[in-house]
Amino acid sequence: MRSARHAVALTLAIVGLMAPSGLAQEERGGADNEVTSLLGRLLVHAPEHFRGLTVFPLELRGAGDDMDYTTLDDALRQGFLRIFDTGTVERVTMENTSRHHWVFLLAGEVIGGGKQNRMVRDDVLIAPDTRVSVPTYCVEKGRWVGGDHSKFDSGKYLGNYALRQRAMAGAPQAEVWDQVEGEQRRFRVESATKDYEAVAGSRAVAGELAAYRGHFDRIWRPRIVGFVVAQGGQIVGADAFCNPRLFNSLRHKLLDSYAFDCVGRFERIRPPVFRQEDARDFMARIYSARFRNQGTPGAGSSLGFSGHGVEGAALLNRNAVLHLHATPGYRILPPPVPLPPGPLPIPQPRER
Repeated sequence: MRSARHAVALTLAIVGLMAPSGLAQEERGGADNEVTSLLGRLLVHAPEHFRGLTVFPLELRGAGDDMDYTTLDDALRQGFLRIFDTGTVERVTMENTSRHHWVFLLAGEVIGGGKQNRMVRDDVLIAPDTRVSVPTYCVEKGRWVGGDHSKFDSGKYLGNYALRQRAMAGAPQAEVWDQVEGEQRRFRVESATKDYEAVAGSRAVAGELAAYRGHFDRIWRPRIVGFVVAQGGQIVGADAFCNPRLFNSLRHKLLDSYAFDCVGRFERIRPPVFRQEDARDFMARIYSARFRNQGTPGAGSSLGFSGHGVEGAALLNRNAVLHLHATPGYRILPPPVPLPPGPLPIPQPRER
């Protein structure tokens, strides 16, 4: 039964045929670019739901970028990525000492150590034998100790989606601190330094996130490179990577980030009804968006897009998308609102 349910996948390429024929020249001159090329090769699979979180896997058709990018966690574990504090909250210095490995950091990844723990603000690609200044947010308000060149030595967590939203919206540092403290109150986690890692690593949160991971393990096919995500009854974002290998390296972190905001809010609530077309149509909005070149701290380039109900950016390398993130808009959304259980009343008609 399950195989029949997941056998049908909707392609974005068909929708792409209806995309506008051109964009303004200052917006990268036309809809044919690395992002739209990727969209045309993505298949949207049937949704899977668990405790308020709905996931639509994205499968890549044809060959992708087969470059073997190294994640933050693996680079730190293998010892060739060094991260130093700069003495300012807004930046750290990262040095890739490898001669062969390209290191990819996902926006929202938390790095532990230094004078205080930080969260990476943007996707960053660090070329071999390169030093880069990386923009960050602080996620540990109550600590500022050590020298200006104190090292960071861990990167186990990705900020929850509500926290990442604030970073993507360019929120002031104070709002990021407020979000971290709010999550500590929600889960009743005490931290003398008001540290996000204390919440993400707490026994209560880790156990809940493990349940989400276990449930969604069934949907990961060999060529899945990302997913569209809904929290409650609203699609909140999508992520797609250049190849299944990179996606699988970051899959658990990414899923945890979205699931975090649903923990404890939907256990006794009826699941929303989503169709594959809902996710496909959300992704297809990108075809109509306006594209713009924007800076990136490291190697490669960044292509931002906005309009028609979607906003986001893609980190590009070797004339291909390395990572794409899309959202209905970088506005600060309230926490997911549980749907009422049971039957719904028929609303009264409006007076004319």
